[in-house]
Amino acid sequence: MKPMRFRMAASDPAADWSRRRFLRLTGAGMVGIAGTAATGWAEPSTMDPTRDPDLLPGDAAHAWLREVYNVVWHTGNTPTNAARIYCYLAVAMYESIAPASSELRSLTGQLTGLRPLPQTPPGRIDPTCVMAGTLREITDYLFRSVDPGGEQLIGLFRRQTSRRWFEGVPASVVYASVDHGVRLGRALVAWIAADGREGTVGRPYQPPVGDSLWRPSPPNFGVAVEPYWSEVRPMVLQSADEVAPVVHVPYSANAGSAFWEQANATYQAGLALTQSQRETAMFWRDNPHSSGLPAGHWMQIVRQVCEQQELSLARSVELYARVGVALHDAFLNCWTWKYRYNLIRPVDYVRYHIDPNWRTWVDTPAFPEYTSGHSVASAAAAHVLTDMLGDVAFSDTNAVPDWGTREFGSFREAAQQAAISRLYGGIHYPMAIEAGLEQGNRVGALVVERLQTTR
Repeated sequence: MKPMRFRMAASDPAADWSRRRFLRLTGAGMVGIAGTAATGWAEPSTMDPTRDPDLLPGDAAHAWLREVYNVVWHTGNTPTNAARIYCYLAVAMYESIAPASSELRSLTGQLTGLRPLPQTPPGRIDPTCVMAGTLREITDYLFRSVDPGGEQLIGLFRRQTSRRWFEGVPASVVYASVDHGVRLGRALVAWIAADGREGTVGRPYQPPVGDSLWRPSPPNFGVAVEPYWSEVRPMVLQSADEVAPVVHVPYSANAGSAFWEQANATYQAGLALTQSQRETAMFWRDNPHSSGLPAGHWMQIVRQVCEQQELSLARSVELYARVGVALHDAFLNCWTWKYRYNLIRPVDYVRYHIDPNWRTWVDTPAFPEYTSGHSVASAAAAHVLTDMLGDVAFSDTNAVPDWGTREFGSFREAAQQAAISRLYGGIHYPMAIEAGLEQGNRVGALVVERLQTTR
């Protein structure tokens, strides 16, 4: 077969600029396009396939989620910033696809500070290529200090745009679509850059001192993680502290007090762990550098459910966006109250007042106790997913191969298991888990109420 060639009118400077920009973005990865650029331009002879995101499969979006999850995993991140990254990825996916869908509406004017974005240009536009261009810009910003991750994401961009051309999308459409995606991505980057996160990075923090207050916990004794996260802009919450958890039982060091009983319940659970409970704690552990973190686990659940139900590209990005927003605001709300209460962790309380030699099954992370981040985030995600899909059974294959696949009858069942896993790990008091689940449900309900994704 003769190599395909491109033909574009030499008198069309806009088209030529778009071609040159696209070749610069894709580099040598655009096999069959870059290699023939000097010999003229010709459209593929195959029939141009459908570009309706309401009909296209969601594979392209799922590929981006997988790659971003891997970058978050292998470069390390905090739980809160990981939720922020997944949220912005999902919003960018959504905004790049929504204009081409007959069902979806923009999130501009709904998410805090998100103003009208560049309008789709006239002519034929391929949504998959728009999304690739948009996400290339977004991920370049979010991972601008991560060289290996950047290469993975550039490679995905090249593969997706090349594939669309080989599937029959005309070259001029590919170029125009990527160019529009780049403009859209740059507008979103400007919005992201103003969310307040940069002002929280690197600021010194001195934990307050007191018997009831959090302090770096054994065995790692790490410095406080994201103590100023409450300053980050919410997505749909009116303020970072809008959803207040139930006040925890009063602190007391006295044996038999309500607070002592909370600590003792975590301690006794740790002493009596079954193998099944240990495996549950590890399945949901989702630590930095060993996974894509808790928000990533739930975004992987979204991906798996979309694939299991064979949902369209439009429906898939809708799910990603709604769950991504819920996870972002859940972690924001949880972290705000964690540092406001600044409550001592079970491992420290137990060692001071019950058993000085106690070791937890999972190492305690370096931030305050109340409430449980796993509980808040899982409940919020489950609430949004249940609202959209109902009580559906699904399989969750953990990204860490050692922990296999688990079957759940509903999203709420999975959220309950994620929450109780923190008791098995020795991370939280029962009250932090119970209050966290309620807090997350309320955050999820506000996302359902305030975020309108259908026309």
